[in-house]
Amino acid sequence: MAKSHTKAQEAPSGLVEVAQQANVSTGTVSRVFNNSASIPSETKSRVLSVARELGFRPRVGVRKKQIAIVTEPPWKTRMGGYVNSVMQYTSFALSKADAGITMITEDNLGNLDDNWFDGIIGVAWEQQTIDLLRKMKNLPIVWLSDNHSEYFHTVYLDCRATGRLAGDYLMSKGHRKIAVFHETDYSGLGRADGVGEALEAGGIDAEHGLLKIPNTLPVHVAIKQMLDAKCTALWVTGEDMKVLEVNWILQELVGRKVPDDISLMGFENPGISEFMRPSLTTIASPLREISEKAVEIVLQDDLGKLQKIEMQVKLIERGSVLDLT
Repeated sequence: MAKSHTKAQEAPSGLVEVAQQANVSTGTVSRVFNNSASIPSETKSRVLSVARELGFRPRVGVRKKQIAIVTEPPWKTRMGGYVNSVMQYTSFALSKADAGITMITEDNLGNLDDNWFDGIIGVAWEQQTIDLLRKMKNLPIVWLSDNHSEYFHTVYLDCRATGRLAGDYLMSKGHRKIAVFHETDYSGLGRADGVGEALEAGGIDAEHGLLKIPNTLPVHVAIKQMLDAKCTALWVTGEDMKVLEVNWILQELVGRKVPDDISLMGFENPGISEFMRPSLTTIASPLREISEKAVEIVLQDDLGKLQKIEMQVKLIERGSVLDLT
């Protein structure tokens, strides 16, 4: 009796086609897809190149899905900050789903071409990384920002909306001259612009009411600029651990009290925020939820319409912002 033709039974023929075009055995192809270290690098690259060109996807039923997390080199990350937290949550969610995990740092991007992956989660910002991932076909890729949503699945926070939330809150407390110590990437600039939009909506000219300070400046220089401009509030928009340094310099070196002399607001809400002196008002990012949603999408293996999922931040009010009203 002839066997019924099923999708699962099509896989071996695809495997044979890859093997034939790469001039290797089907066993070698199988070991390449399982990222075996016993296969020479040249052979592995040839097999992977052929497979990607053909759009061949090996069956997952007999092996773990292999997911790559592309991220910054460790010397660029800050303890307890965004990257470390997202990496932790993402790795845990992948492990819980019994997926294989490979971490690729941006200083070693060649490993993306030398191994088979069933999906990629990007926690990075370098243009060379974006350019490389855009070239990868037939592969679900999840990016944690909306600035490249035309190329990848995205799970993101609306940076301008976050800035408007911060601006609206500080204005509700009577602050009309606000400094934003921001990162110089897409999200950092967007948050700073969002504060300006909030000021404009409240009838205040952002050109005079907003001081944007890039975090490429040394912290003590940024603080001097803020004080010289007579700002009453400072929002540190980057990795929240940075605000610890700002708070220490303000109070211990400059002698300004928070919030009596200057109001201070942070971002991303690491656990230490509530134990600062004073406890820190902050805008919390749902980093765990972002990571879990990214894992959910990458494991769906959906090569159809790109998903764009916005997550919501939350303002946590504590004791570091003075009410001037």
